[in-house]
Order: sequence, then structure tokens, then C-alpha cells
Amino acid sequence: MTAALILMGGKGARFGSPVPKQFHNIFGKQIYLHTLDRFAESGLFDAILLVCHPLWMERVERDLKEYPHPVHLVAGGKTRQESSFLGLEACPAFTEYVLIHDAVRPFVSEEILRNNVEGVKKHLATDTCIPSTDTLVFSSDLKKISSIPDRSLYLRGQTPQSFSYPLILEAHQKSKREAATDDCTLVMDLGKEIYLIAGDESNMKITTEMDLSLAEQLFFRWKTKRRHPCASLKGKTIALAGGTGGIGEAIKERLLLEGARPLILSRRSAPYGADLSSYSQAESLFERIAREEGPLDALVNCFGLFHLKALEDCSFQEISAIIDVNLKGVIYACKLARIKPGGHIINFASSSYSRGRKGYCIYSATKAGVVNFTQGLSEERPELLINAVAPQRTDTSMRQEFFPEEDPLDRLSPDAVAQEIIALLKETKVTGSVIDIRKNSPTH
Repeated sequence: MTAALILMGGKGARFGSPVPKQFHNIFGKQIYLHTLDRFAESGLFDAILLVCHPLWMERVERDLKEYPHPVHLVAGGKTRQESSFLGLEACPAFTEYVLIHDAVRPFVSEEILRNNVEGVKKHLATDTCIPSTDTLVFSSDLKKISSIPDRSLYLRGQTPQSFSYPLILEAHQKSKREAATDDCTLVMDLGKEIYLIAGDESNMKITTEMDLSLAEQLFFRWKTKRRHPCASLKGKTIALAGGTGGIGEAIKERLLLEGARPLILSRRSAPYGADLSSYSQAESLFERIAREEGPLDALVNCFGLFHLKALEDCSFQEISAIIDVNLKGVIYACKLARIKPGGHIINFASSSYSRGRKGYCIYSATKAGVVNFTQGLSEERPELLINAVAPQRTDTSMRQEFFPEEDPLDRLSPDAVAQEIIALLKETKVTGSVIDIRKNSPTH
């Protein structure tokens, strides 16, 4: 019998949040549940045990009531070493091998899991490791460099760490260490050899807020690679607000190729023309769509207004127009559109949402507002899949007009952005996320 022991005893001290990192969401699901999915869906384990800090047991018990795979919940201890030992003691009778893994490493691949299962049966103890890409520095006093070792001889440890069950249980029972942060250390104290399993850079441990941001992007790319090609948009009715511009036109063409029915919404479009920055016009428009088309399968808001002008040079009318179109218009559309349960809302942000840019700080502020609005709305409307996308600079007529000095080769094509939108519309679980779209995105 092979068991998986997943440790999530952390209290979130380094994460800077009152809620431990394992409970934060990536793509609409808590991190530790993504990790459980990797183990449960692999089919490699006879038992999965989740070791949880006692303070969070009640919350996890509620989560696991709705989890589709059997998981045994174990109360952890004050340290990682104690939690690991308590988990080992809770393993089923006749357990022969155990893989110990961090709950905040949700990107562990099936290949890594399989190699660990096969490796531990041969060697009795294995550790997942990757090479170090940074220069290593040794300092005996933490003030000056004592030596610079050959980094090719040093690896970075990940998890899983895998063991013969009797061996790791003995190592814990005989250990004289306190608060060991690594199970391999205890096995080495017995004089046993531990063999290496190749890890992967993507098998990252989410420890800081920056890690969480990186994890969202990594998860989208990982999900895209695993996406089933049979997903279909054929016959879907999708409102495309702003479908007359470069990106909107490209999305429309891609939707038609998929067999979908795009409804183009803009000031100039027919039959569904309206100024979405006007609440009354937006309300009338979406009431008409509901009468004539029924509830939508998706709403894509890809409209926007841009001015390249310093704030001191902007008139009141220009400031109001940017805010009305880029933020209020998106909010109105999301409020008024009637969308089927399980349907999508995709709101266009911009790569400038994360940091304001000189010459268009108002535009950047509205796009940051779109991101925060989208994230909050996804929690208010859990029956929908609501995400924001942030394309890097794209080769549209607007971009060409305002930034003629840019090299077109450095820009995304509108069709590349459209492909990412199609991929997201085929998702069935992703929500509450901000997806950066770059030239090296996996769908193009």
C-alpha cells in the first residue's frame, strides 16, 4: 500500500495574511485543493492523508465534505516534524511506502509523482530535487563570503520526499532533533542513503504574495497545456462588447470559426447598438437581448478608451470619458447582462494595471479598477466564471497611432489575443483570475 501524506500545518506568518497561504484561491480553488487534485487524479495512491493545523480543522472538514475523493484529515502539531510524525502514525495498517508533500506545491506533476513511487520501491528513500541556477555563497559569520562552492554539486530540495514506511517511522521515533524541517535529515541520521528524483522549476512552493501572483500565471499555462480539445463553443451565444476594434474583430472571427453566435455590442453596431457608459442605454440594450436571445452563454468586454496625455493636460470631459467607458461601462455590462449559470464574463484589463504609466495614468487606474472589480465580482457570483485578461502591447490601429516608434515585432497580434480568449471560454473551472497574455503564451 502506498500512502500520500500532505502537510499543511502552516499559519501564514511569512505570507503576510491572516489566512494561511494554503487557503488562498488560484483560479477559483484553494491552493491545497489543487494539490489534493494532483494526488487524487494520479491514481497512484491507496490512501491520501491531509495534515492540518488544529486551528483550521473545522474549515477543512467543511471543504472535504464536498471533495469528490476520499481524504483522511489529521490534526497536526506545533512543528513540521511533529505534524509529519502525527501523519505517519495515522497511516493505514499495511502501509508500505509514503510520499510526503507540501500542500502549497500545487504544480507537482504526475511524472514526478510516478517517478517517486517507482523510485522509493527500488531505493527505500528518495528526494525530489532540482539544480541551482544561482551562484551559491557560503558565509561562516553571515557578514562576508567564506567560499563559493561549485553549484553543480548542490541541488535545491523540493517535495515529495518518499520513503519506505517502516524506515521513515523509525527515523521519527529515534530522532533526537527538534523542529527538523526536512524528513530526509532524519533518515540520514540513521545512516541510510537517499536517492534523487528529478524535480521541476514549476513545482514551486507558494510562500509569499509574489509567489501567489506567479502561481496564477503558471497555473493558467499549465491548465492550457492540459486542456481537452473536445471543448466546444458551437451554438453558444456570446455578447462581444467592443467587437468592432482590432482585438474585438479578431475575437469575432475566432468565435465564428468555433461555430458560436457573437452578438456585437457597440455604439455603431446593429442591431445591438448602445453607449455602454450610459446606464439607461445599457439597461435597455440588455433587456432587449434577453427578450430576443434569452440568457447569454458569455459576455466579453473588450472595449476601452485611451488618451496619451499627462493628467495636467486632460480636460474634465476627457477624464470623465475614460472613467465612464473603461470602468463604469464594464460595471454596467456585468450588472445588466443575463448570463446562464456556468457562463463566462471576461473583462479586458491591460498590462498597465499593475503599475501606472506616465502619460496615461488615468487609463492605468481604470484598468486596475477592472481587475479588482472582476476579482470581487467572481466571489459575489460563484455560479459564473468571471476573469480578467491583461494583454501586453498589441498591434492594433490605436497602438500604432499613439506609439508609432514601437517595433511591430514586439507586439502581440490581435489574433493571438483572440486565441487566448477562445481558450478561456472553453474553461469550466477557472474564475477570479487575472490572466496575462504575452507573446509566448501557450495557445499560439
